[in-house]
Amino acid sequence: MNLRPLMILPPLVLAILGFNWMTREQPQDVTRPEEARLAVRVMEIVQRPVSASVTGYGRVGAVRDWSAVAEVQGRINSVPGDLAEGSIVEAGDVLFEIDVTDYELARQKAQANISAAEAQIHELQRQEENSRKTLELEERTKTVAQAEFDRVASLVERGASTQAALDTAQKTLLAQSNSVLTLENTLALFPAQIESLEATLAVRRSELREAERSIEKATITAPFRGRVSGINAETGQFIRTGDTLLTLDDISAAEVTAEIQPTAFMPIFMSIRGQIEAPSDGIDPAGAIALMTKAGVTAEVRVSLGDRHMSWPAELVRMRGTLDADTATMGIVVRVEAPTISQPELQRARLDSGAFVSVVFTSPPVAGSITVPRSALRYDDDGAPFVYLADAEDRLARAPLDVGPSIGEDSLIFGGLEGGERLVLSEPSPPVIGMALDPVASPVAAAQEQ
Repeated sequence: MNLRPLMILPPLVLAILGFNWMTREQPQDVTRPEEARLAVRVMEIVQRPVSASVTGYGRVGAVRDWSAVAEVQGRINSVPGDLAEGSIVEAGDVLFEIDVTDYELARQKAQANISAAEAQIHELQRQEENSRKTLELEERTKTVAQAEFDRVASLVERGASTQAALDTAQKTLLAQSNSVLTLENTLALFPAQIESLEATLAVRRSELREAERSIEKATITAPFRGRVSGINAETGQFIRTGDTLLTLDDISAAEVTAEIQPTAFMPIFMSIRGQIEAPSDGIDPAGAIALMTKAGVTAEVRVSLGDRHMSWPAELVRMRGTLDADTATMGIVVRVEAPTISQPELQRARLDSGAFVSVVFTSPPVAGSITVPRSALRYDDDGAPFVYLADAEDRLARAPLDVGPSIGEDSLIFGGLEGGERLVLSEPSPPVIGMALDPVASPVAAAQEQ
């Protein structure tokens, strides 16, 4: 096979290619297109004082209540005409007066019994005095009889008298001795008789005091200024011992048991942990309240009525100490002074018992704190938190964080940010580290800085 005619093809192809290269139009200079930038919302990270707050809910209750329980029975003679549920009574006001006729009779009877017992004691004392005087006479008579007996016995010994005279003198002495002994026995009984009458007198005096106390208990007065929350008696009604006539709520102060999840209260403890020193043996509920008060934690009771929002400063009083069996919440009791006094200048109405309120606990501001919106937090595959930042060249960067507790809509940052960084609030899609950004200041962030 002759291949020589084909050998001309390579030079021919090279010639054609060279001709095309020499005759083609030279390309113009091409400008490289500008890199696309992703518009994102950013906010500047600044150090600022931060206060932790947590909100609990509960109902307003009286700081103390009192029930008027009948201690005596009888018919109610009088009730103040304006006494009704919801009315205000002052300390010492008479609420009920119970008929005391039976107790007056008992007092008079006790007084009569006391007079009789005292008369009997006086009579015995006079008898004792008379018996002692009689005993003195009888003893003197006995002395004379003894001397006569001794004289007759001496005569009988000398034969100057008879035995009959001696027997007569002896009988006289024995009779007189018996009289003396009888009087001595009588005098010995007087102390026991007087003691018995004094015991009877003590019983009668106790009956008198009991009757007088019953008369005192028949008048029921208010122990403090308060509002009547319930009344169960009226004039002419017969009541028995133990009947509840009225309930009274103290209006000098009100208490609210705010129900809060223990985990929700952690930001408060975290924010004050550097300001107080906890005891080494632990903190009981009473100690926790003392530590929070010392650290400056405040409480405020709030009520919303439509567009109106009212608040009252409150004092931390105590913790319930146990978790609610149904909601697993802890109860913190706060107290509001003078809740029934309205203050128009503060746009504050009365705080009545039974109102459903919120209680806001706030820690003192901690200077130099850094927070970021919780919505700006991101988490990697291992669950470690981080945020996106816009660096000095407006490119996307990533910063791992040490995140603390949440405070409202923000999270407290313990490490990873120092202030001055620009936090990316938007979600870059897809997030490519180093990609160009077009930062736009967030109006919400500007408002927070102001």
